[in-house]
This record gives sequence, structure tokens and C-alpha cells, in this order.
Amino acid sequence: SAAVVATLALTACNAPQDHNAASVPASPTSSSTTSAAPVASASAGMNTPLTAAQVKVRMTLQGAPTVSADGQSIVVNVDLSNDGAVALESTGSHPVNLGAHSVDAAGKIVLYDFARAALPSAIAANDHAVVSLKISAENSLGYSVQISPVQEGVAWFDSLGISPLTVGPFKTCAEGMQGKVCDAEG
Repeated sequence: SAAVVATLALTACNAPQDHNAASVPASPTSSSTTSAAPVASASAGMNTPLTAAQVKVRMTLQGAPTVSADGQSIVVNVDLSNDGAVALESTGSHPVNLGAHSVDAAGKIVLYDFARAALPSAIAANDHAVVSLKISAENSLGYSVQISPVQEGVAWFDSLGISPLTVGPFKTCAEGMQGKVCDAEG
């Protein structure tokens, strides 16, 4: 099956983390005369809200999602490409992670923020890494799952109007496919 690709670009840096929270303002900048946007340091983690000029990512589904031997979780592998200006990291006061929501056939979120995965390491500008997101089978079967990067305390990329990577809907596979979770086509 063809890989599913979603291209994301961060369009704002001070949107709420969840749909009911107040905006989280960017950290104040120093009184210097330069107008350059703050740059996140690879060694110090993500401590500054990212700007639209700094962030551009692509997500590609890597292979078919699989179910754990005990049937309790589904692993979705996502190749996260960082085509932006700064490294993305899952450390610091505003780390970047992948998160997931379950959605029904109409695209309505039925379970918000039920899984998170840290990046395996810093993803430098113009680099990529595969992120394994472990999601609960109970919260996924019968639904599709939307996967979106989130900068903690700043914004979910999908709350900024960016399309998430959507996989599923998930169902148990036909006999002979033990250990696999299938999409709508089986």
C-alpha cells in the first residue's frame, strides 16, 4: 500500500495546548536591536516557542501498524522529516513530541490526547527520524487515529489548522493475519 504523507508547517507560535486553554505567550525577547527570531539550541533542549519561520515538518507512515502480542496496544511508526530551520527535541521546557487523538468516521475527535511519543533523539534541520507511537488498542479499534506533533505548553500543530497524519480506521484483521491491525480495506 502507498505511504500516507502529510506536510505540516507551523503557522503560529502562541496557540493553546488544548482547545480550552488560554494562549501561551512566547517568551519575551531581550532588548537587543536585532529582530531575528529566537533559535532553539540543540544542547539545551526546546525552551523557546517555535515560530513559523523555523518549523516545517513532513510525516510519512512507515509500514503497516502492528498490534502487540498481548493485543493491548498498536505501534505506528512515523518518519518525521524536519525541513525547518532548527532542531526539534523532546527535551527542555517546551519539548516537541508526537501525540494522538481518536476520531470517528466524520472526523470528530472522540478521545483527545490519548498517546504521546518522545522523539528518539534531536532531529536536526534537514534530517529525519522514525518515531514509534504506541497507542491503546482499546482507544483505537473502530476509529481512525490522528497523529500530530505538539510543542508542549505551546501548541498542537493540528490546533493551528495544520492537517495531522491520519491512519485507520483500525479493526482486527481477518484470520491468517495474527498480530496485525488492519485499516478499512482489511
